[in-house]
Amino acid sequence: MTQDLPPRTADIFRHLQDLRSGTYEGAREWARRVAVFRRAVSLLDPVVRRILDQTNTVFLRGGGTVHLHAGDDRDGGAFAHWELSWPLQRDTAARTGRVEPIQVIAVFGRGNTHPHLRGAVAGMWPCQVIDDADAERQEPILRAIVESELHQRIFQGTWRVIPGFNGQYTP
Repeated sequence: MTQDLPPRTADIFRHLQDLRSGTYEGAREWARRVAVFRRAVSLLDPVVRRILDQTNTVFLRGGGTVHLHAGDDRDGGAFAHWELSWPLQRDTAARTGRVEPIQVIAVFGRGNTHPHLRGAVAGMWPCQVIDDADAERQEPILRAIVESELHQRIFQGTWRVIPGFNGQYTP
């Protein structure tokens, strides 16, 4: 790749190749595609945790906890679901119900050719991860997901759910 290409060009082209070939990173059978996905989750885990840990430190004063839930869904697909939750989020009632934890989700629906990355409220991005370099390249997308999730929690609850904000911004 050259420097004048968008940063995730390879991911998009690999995603399109998957659609053309009916495979996920070269794997055709469902069990092999799920195995590739599970490896992607293990490669993404330290990147997602680093971002969530930084978010916890800066915005939640270290009071949050990160949990990973991974497995099979009831329709035969696979998922990984990272959550960052904290006491004020859990104890605050939102306008439309409870304030949810910050979520990063990797989802591989049974009928899909390949998996995607998303938040509870933020879009769908290709999950083209087969090595450490691929996982690290997802960092800008994962940061965008976490920031969108954080803002949504503020919107759901109020700005008061963010313990790291004391009325003054000091970088």
